[in-house]
Amino acid sequence: MKEKKFIAEAVKKLLVTEFIRRETENAGFGNLTMKRTPFGTNVVLEVNKPGLVIGRRGSKIQEITQTMEREYDIESPQIEVKEAEEPDLNPQVVSKKISLSLEKGWSYRKAGNTSLMRAVDKGAKGVLIKISGKLSGERSRTQKFFYGSVKYSGEPGRAAMSKGFSIAKMKQGVIGVTVKFLDSKYRLPDDISILPVKEIISESTEPERVEKAPEVAETEISPEVAKEKEMLKVEEKLEPEKPAEPKKGDEEKVEEASKRDKTKKEKGKKTKATKEKKSTTKSRSKKTGSKATKKDLKESKKEENSEKDVKSDASKAKDSSQKPENKASEEVNGTDSKEN
Repeated sequence: MKEKKFIAEAVKKLLVTEFIRRETENAGFGNLTMKRTPFGTNVVLEVNKPGLVIGRRGSKIQEITQTMEREYDIESPQIEVKEAEEPDLNPQVVSKKISLSLEKGWSYRKAGNTSLMRAVDKGAKGVLIKISGKLSGERSRTQKFFYGSVKYSGEPGRAAMSKGFSIAKMKQGVIGVTVKFLDSKYRLPDDISILPVKEIISESTEPERVEKAPEVAETEISPEVAKEKEMLKVEEKLEPEKPAEPKKGDEEKVEEASKRDKTKKEKGKKTKATKEKKSTTKSRSKKTGSKATKKDLKESKKEENSEKDVKSDASKAKDSSQKPENKASEEVNGTDSKEN
């Protein structure tokens, strides 16, 4: 008996949804949920255009509630109308839009691709659009447009996928449009997120509490100890600070640096003296002109001749020292020959 009761309630719900879908076709029917409460049955409608469902001063909603009580035996229905948050991600609204565009004369490829791109731009994880019927020619066929991950079976296929269906009435026949969306909030079983090491450590272990040592109060120190501390401070101030004694290696480095400075200074003085001499000679030559140059040439020639004379005198002195040695050697050779 209980099973028959559940089946009767499911059939009643299906008939009510079909009735409301027919009544709110122009408003863009999205979804219907029914809940039984102690005060009656609460019916929530999701529609793309809620103004068309409410009517002028709620006249259309009153008609729907009366028919539901009279024909479908629903106790005190309370209808709430809500606007669909994202109509491009509602499968029923999208399927109705595609069917209307096909009836207006759009090609099935254009209608399917445009609706798919809108859903992808809104952030859909998975989309499946299936159009079946006499699309081109007398033979019927199906065309699929899909994006992302689409689940067909198991718990994800039942709980994560939302489905919508509508019909387009054409001259050559009826075309069915089914749309399926994967819920963006649903977490698939293969979605695994690995936390970094720092976050795991912070979650597992709490920070250690460091206990500070108790501070000693000033009143606990005896007066004798305080006097000794003051005397030590005064002695430290009175003692003159001894200059730091230089090390042996440092003395050697200082001496080497002083020697280098002296050599550099001497070289600098020599270079300055040579430069000054050159500058004076150039200035004299510029002032005197050709006369100065002739005098300089004569002086340079005299210096060269004097150097040559000195060299010749030195060579003569060497030759003169060598001659008596040769004579002595000849005399010794002559005496030896006579003895023989």
